[in-house]
Amino acid sequence: MHYMTKKILLSLVGLNVVFLIIFCSFIFFHKNNFSEKKVHTHKNTSHMGPSLKEYSFAEFVDDKTQFQPQLPEYTIASNELSNLKDFENSIKKNFTPEQIATLEKDHFFITKNDDQFYQSDPSKEDARSDDWTSLYKNIGGDAWKQFRKPENAVFVTSDFLLHTYHRLLEKEFEYIEFMEFYPRIQEISQSMLMEAVKEYESAKDEKQKESFERLIAYFAVPTSILNVVEDDFIQASGNDSQLDDIKKVEAELNELKSQIPANAFKWASEEIHAVYEAKEMKFSPIFGLFLESEGLQSLSDYTQYQPRSHYNKNAVLRAYFRSMMWYGRNNFALKSDALTRDAANITKNMQKLHLTKKWEEIYNPTTFFVGASDDLGMYEYGNAITSIGQNKRIDHKFLSQMKEILAKEDGPQIMSSVIVGDAVFSTSEEELLEQTKGFRFMGQRFTPDAFIFSSLTQGDTTPDPETGEFLPSTPTAMMFFQIMGDQTAKPIMNQWIATEAPNSKNVLANKMSHLQSTFEEVSVEQWTQNIYWSWIYTINSLLDNGTKNVEGFPMFVKNDNWKKKNLQCAASSWTELKHDTLLYAKQSYAEMGGGGPEEGEIPPVPKGYVEPNIVFFDRLIGLTKLSTEGLKNAGVLDQGMESRNKEFIKSLTFFRKIAVAQLQNEQISDKDFERLRNEAGRLSNILRPFFVNETTTENNARSALIADVHTDVPGGQILYEATGIPNYIYVAVKDTNGVRLTKGLVFSYHEFTHPIGKRLTDEVWRNWVYQEKEKVPQMDEWNKSLVK
Repeated sequence: MHYMTKKILLSLVGLNVVFLIIFCSFIFFHKNNFSEKKVHTHKNTSHMGPSLKEYSFAEFVDDKTQFQPQLPEYTIASNELSNLKDFENSIKKNFTPEQIATLEKDHFFITKNDDQFYQSDPSKEDARSDDWTSLYKNIGGDAWKQFRKPENAVFVTSDFLLHTYHRLLEKEFEYIEFMEFYPRIQEISQSMLMEAVKEYESAKDEKQKESFERLIAYFAVPTSILNVVEDDFIQASGNDSQLDDIKKVEAELNELKSQIPANAFKWASEEIHAVYEAKEMKFSPIFGLFLESEGLQSLSDYTQYQPRSHYNKNAVLRAYFRSMMWYGRNNFALKSDALTRDAANITKNMQKLHLTKKWEEIYNPTTFFVGASDDLGMYEYGNAITSIGQNKRIDHKFLSQMKEILAKEDGPQIMSSVIVGDAVFSTSEEELLEQTKGFRFMGQRFTPDAFIFSSLTQGDTTPDPETGEFLPSTPTAMMFFQIMGDQTAKPIMNQWIATEAPNSKNVLANKMSHLQSTFEEVSVEQWTQNIYWSWIYTINSLLDNGTKNVEGFPMFVKNDNWKKKNLQCAASSWTELKHDTLLYAKQSYAEMGGGGPEEGEIPPVPKGYVEPNIVFFDRLIGLTKLSTEGLKNAGVLDQGMESRNKEFIKSLTFFRKIAVAQLQNEQISDKDFERLRNEAGRLSNILRPFFVNETTTENNARSALIADVHTDVPGGQILYEATGIPNYIYVAVKDTNGVRLTKGLVFSYHEFTHPIGKRLTDEVWRNWVYQEKEKVPQMDEWNKSLVK
């Protein structure tokens, strides 16, 4: 039996163990393995009965808009910008000499946003839906055209539109998780707990009795956590009642005490405390030393149970987060007979209780959102049981056959476990990854960025045989963007290696070259298989692959600093993607109203501008349509959500029309310029709360966010990606519609490490960004240099 005892823990602490966070997906990254197992998301579900056979709920449609750029080359002197002084008057200060010089040289500059547009107390009610839409309303000026001013010339950025997509999708998913997924996972947990109790009481075989004792504890943990917030689910206000207090969870578990074995109660109680403390890595009372016979042990990273992302918004989402993290991280290792028995019992009981369809009603939509599980699960174990015989008794022969069948299945490609033990020194990365192969009830998903991080980092395993060098234990986002082919990321990456990993220069060069070649062969069909991959495909349109033809484009897109601006946008949108999928994606380890004003003289319409990246617009429209149709076909997108998505698509289509007209140097009507002035601000309407009785607060309007993307156990640190308050961008434009200055918003992007412990949440990060600004880490030099 693989149980953790205090005595064992104390003895292990005394050992000179080596922490390994093998990021390594030790994959060899075979092209067939990558493209077949991890890009195609459907699996054989015939044993599950009449249920969804594939997860392809929608197709990505790329309009491939035709256009002919016809802008001549030009220069702009600051005195040509007739509305420059209007902008200065509006901010009550003159632009600095550096800003003017940059404007004349690069035709744009970014400046820090120090405006106090937000409240200091995050809990206060606030009518704002979002920082960005509120700020764009301010830039665009009064909605009534009688009051428009020259400084109301907006510049609509890709940053803003990607951020709006993120906020819309995030709000939809938190509503779906609350209203659709929570009741399903609660029912599954309760039913599986009660069935485990019945099986325990009737079991004659001692090993079966021990298995159901463990499974009682395994299902008692999420059941207790989920049950305490049931009243909040019934009320469905979306507000935070704090019902998920640990004392209430303990009380819920205590109600089960007389119905379950003493050991199961003890283990569940210890697990709940560790889950709620969420501050350390230690052995699991239930899963314990599952690799003990191999000379290795696995620690459970309880810091992962700190609710993060949008899951801190209310008690139901926190309970859902903790429970799904529980089901996603705990591994029934195939190496262990006892844990394989547990997984077989789970699979059989899910079929017996006809819960597989309800399970798929969570798993399939989240697969469309993020991707398929990186680990084995219900499908693989169900197929194995069917091959052996549904009615066969689970004994030694049954387990041997099951392990033999499952050994042929592809194992995980991303290491997300903490392995300790002296045997690490004599075990290859591939072997260590294979030893974590096993069953996860709702496994976390394979993503290309985590795969890249896994491939380019390592813990305390042996060095690369070709170069003799060790890989670093912490990555950087620039690794991912260089692999995606961005030429601007390459010198930034070289500088990072020189300062952070000088002894890994050659091994990184070899591996990155191989990875880049492999990703170059990924087809458009593969890139657009689900929301996660399609989001990356969309931001890739911003990257500088060295082959873009910018002839006939405005001058500001032709300089290197614009490429850095686009890289910052891509990295920030990727951060928002990681934030939104934090629960599901596997993390790498190393190891208006009222009457209008009276008619009067109407001022000239301010002539704004749209960032002219037509490929970007085509892909973002395709992404939004994909997510809309996919979630609708999955049965989780209601009419209200669908109508908001359609409104966003209408806005994107309008912006694309303006961008094409700009590039083709065409006259744009005053009517379209007036719509352009207000359209960005109007998008606040699609970001209003979905819950009817939800209180809108300052915190919910704040856009700054943070995501932990890599855990470096050997280095004792976590890699964070974060965005702050959006900064202002001023862009000088010149076309047939005139010479003018425009203003918009761009991301502020931060990458930094922080010690392992309580993981940083949006609430902590926002307190730094909006109040305790001195705590905010400096931006890296490459994007800090853009701010003037």
